[in-house]
Amino acid sequence: MARKILCSLFILLTLSGCAALLIGTGVLGGVAISEDTVRSEVDTEYDRAWATTLNELEKMGGEFTVKDKVRGVIEVKVRASNIHIEVDRLTPKTIRLTVKSRKRLLPNIKLAHEISARVLRQL
Repeated sequence: MARKILCSLFILLTLSGCAALLIGTGVLGGVAISEDTVRSEVDTEYDRAWATTLNELEKMGGEFTVKDKVRGVIEVKVRASNIHIEVDRLTPKTIRLTVKSRKRLLPNIKLAHEISARVLRQL
């Protein structure tokens, strides 16, 4: 069933001329909404998503500059890339994770996808 939904979504995006690129599959997937940003939605509580995101970034050796839980914003440097993450509460049991990654002003979508996938795997 999930495969049919993903195939339908891919076909819809392709035929519509949309610039978005579908990345990954299943729960570990996300949609690249720009050259440097991956967005995912997952059913989990906000506090769990927030703590998991911080934990994964710490494991990656992240140097935090902003950790604002009220606004849901994290800014961190990982592997010489500047990362901007937003954790948004959509419902009491659903969050949206947006990961933006740039290295020397250039997009680093590979790292954005890796961070998103690592967080989603733990949720």
